[in-house]
Amino acid sequence: MENSTLQVISRDGAFRERNSVADRIANSLREAIRKGALADGTELNQVSLSEHFGVSRIPVREALRALEAEGWITAPTHYRAFVQGLSVAQIDQIFDIRALLETHLVGKAIPHINAAYLADLRKRCAAMDRIRDHDQWLAANRGFHRALLAPSDATMTIDLIEQLSSQVERYLRVRRAGRDRQVAAGLEHRAIVRAVKERDIVQARKLLRTHIMQTHATILAAVEKLRSSDNGKLGS
Repeated sequence: MENSTLQVISRDGAFRERNSVADRIANSLREAIRKGALADGTELNQVSLSEHFGVSRIPVREALRALEAEGWITAPTHYRAFVQGLSVAQIDQIFDIRALLETHLVGKAIPHINAAYLADLRKRCAAMDRIRDHDQWLAANRGFHRALLAPSDATMTIDLIEQLSSQVERYLRVRRAGRDRQVAAGLEHRAIVRAVKERDIVQARKLLRTHIMQTHATILAAVEKLRSSDNGKLGS
């Protein structure tokens, strides 16, 4: 890029600071939605948010626009925004994409496995068995899947998988859905690692797809219970 082109891009310190504030607000709201602290349909009022964060409405609006572009919220008017719940069809699509991408990448990863890679996966499985805090377990689960696929060297695709997974993670906190699945998921992880150790790409892909779709079924059941309840709120 030529220097003359760069001159039209603002280097104003206030501009950078405002965007940094907007990023922090967006990150806070995104995390609250992912954890289920902000339930589907919750209104995000600009005035209330600006007071809560102690900032003007400008970075709040920027944060909300970013979240709307990512699909976390819907903003039907300039002043009102709501946490965007996922439809069953959208959840289905997320898991179809995850299954397609993850099974493809594990096949690319297996030819590059080594002893250190396998030891790391086993260590992660053992650590997850000891975790009792659900938030910590979900974080460790994200780490396991990233480590499993890492030798594929497909970082952009892995990032996309994580973005999709984060959208549905809120529903793993409904009616103990995620907690009740922890033991089974751990066993599934270990079976996948064994197939990877044997360099059995077909079996590893089969086990990983089954693992992903089991989580899909768990989430669909949780969403059905959530939306058939009286208040429709997310809960831990």
